[in-house]
Amino acid sequence: MLTTLSLVLVLSPFGKGFSSHDMASATGAYTSFQHFANATPEITESPAVAAEPNHRVAIQTQSSSNLSLDIENKKIIVTIGSKETSFPVDSDPNDEPAETAVAFRKDENWAVWDYRGLTIRSGKTSNSTKLGDIAVSPRAFTRDQIKNNLELFDQKKRNRNADGLSGSVKIGSKCYFLPRWTDTGGETWLEALIEVDLDQEKPKAKFLGRFKGFTSAFKPIDEKMFIINDQVSIVANDGEAWGVSSYIDESGDFEFSPMGSGLVSYYRGGYFIEKTSYGTYIVGQIDLLSGVRKNLYESRSKSVELRDGSPILVVRTPTSTIIKNLKTGSIVTHQKNAYVTSVDKYVLVWTYDKKTSAWLYDPVRWTAVRTAPN
Repeated sequence: MLTTLSLVLVLSPFGKGFSSHDMASATGAYTSFQHFANATPEITESPAVAAEPNHRVAIQTQSSSNLSLDIENKKIIVTIGSKETSFPVDSDPNDEPAETAVAFRKDENWAVWDYRGLTIRSGKTSNSTKLGDIAVSPRAFTRDQIKNNLELFDQKKRNRNADGLSGSVKIGSKCYFLPRWTDTGGETWLEALIEVDLDQEKPKAKFLGRFKGFTSAFKPIDEKMFIINDQVSIVANDGEAWGVSSYIDESGDFEFSPMGSGLVSYYRGGYFIEKTSYGTYIVGQIDLLSGVRKNLYESRSKSVELRDGSPILVVRTPTSTIIKNLKTGSIVTHQKNAYVTSVDKYVLVWTYDKKTSAWLYDPVRWTAVRTAPN
C-alpha cells in the first residue's frame, strides 16, 4: 500500500509543543508530513475576455449572498461564506513563506529534512547530516569529476553540503529524499536519491544513486518527486531531452524515458513549459504514464507563469497580462503589472496604480462574479 498523506511541519517534531497523535491516526502506524501549496501570479483596465473556438464567454456580474470583494486600508478582502482572505494591494500574493521541514515517521522512528539537513531519530538518539560525502563519492562521480568538484570547492563556487530538497515521498516503511546541491549561480549540479527504512531498528540514510538529469526544483523544500507504477520518479532534464526518470527498487537501476526537449519547468497536474529552438515558449500537458502530450499555448513572452496543480496560465507582455484557463481554453486580458492569485475555486485579479481595481472571477469562462470598487 502506498502512503502519501502529507503536511508541513513548521516546528521540528523534536521540539516542545509538538503532538503527532491526531495526525498519525489519519494513516495508522505510518504517517508522512509535507505541504502542497498552490498559487498563481500578477494584471488593469477593464478586462477583455476571449475564448478558443466553441467557447462563448461574456463579462457579467453575478449576485451571490455568500461572496464579497472589498478594498479597504490598502488590502483586497475576499469573503467566501464565513471565510475571509486578505491581500496587501502592493505585494505579490504568491510570495508565500518557504516550507521549513518535511518529516516521516513510524512509531519512534523519524526521518526529517529541515535546516540541519537530513535528521534521523530513533527513540532518544538522533543524527543530522548534510550529506557532504556524496559530493566526492565515486558512486556519484568519476575521478575527474571529483577532482573538478574539489577545485570548485576551493574556489568557493560550490559547497559539498546539500542546500535544498527537491522532493520526498514514502512507500510503505521506506522514505525517499532528493537533496539538492546548487552552485553560487543558483544552478543545480547534484541531486542524490536517499532512502531511509523506518522499519529498521536503527534507521540509516542510504545513498541509492542519481537520476538521469535534474528536476526543475528551486525552492528550499520543493515537491518534484512522485510515484509512478510504484516507482520513485521525477521529471528530469538532462540538457538534451526531458522525461521521466525512475528508480527501480528491485534492480537498483535508474531508467529514463524521454518525452521532449527544452524543458523550462514541470508542474503537478502534468503541465510543462518548454523553450523552442526558435525562441518561443510552449505550454502543454502530458500524461507521464503514456507519454501522450498536447501543446496548449505558445508565446514569445519570456514571462510565462504556472503553479503546481493549477490550470491557470499567466503570460506577461510589455502591454498586457493574459490569463488563460488551460482546461477550457478561455482567456481574460488585463493591462500589465497586475496581480493574479487563486482564492478557493475563484481567481482574484487586481491592479494597483493611482487607484486599485479588483475582479473575482469564475475561471471556467472568466465570469466576473464580483468587482471592486463597485
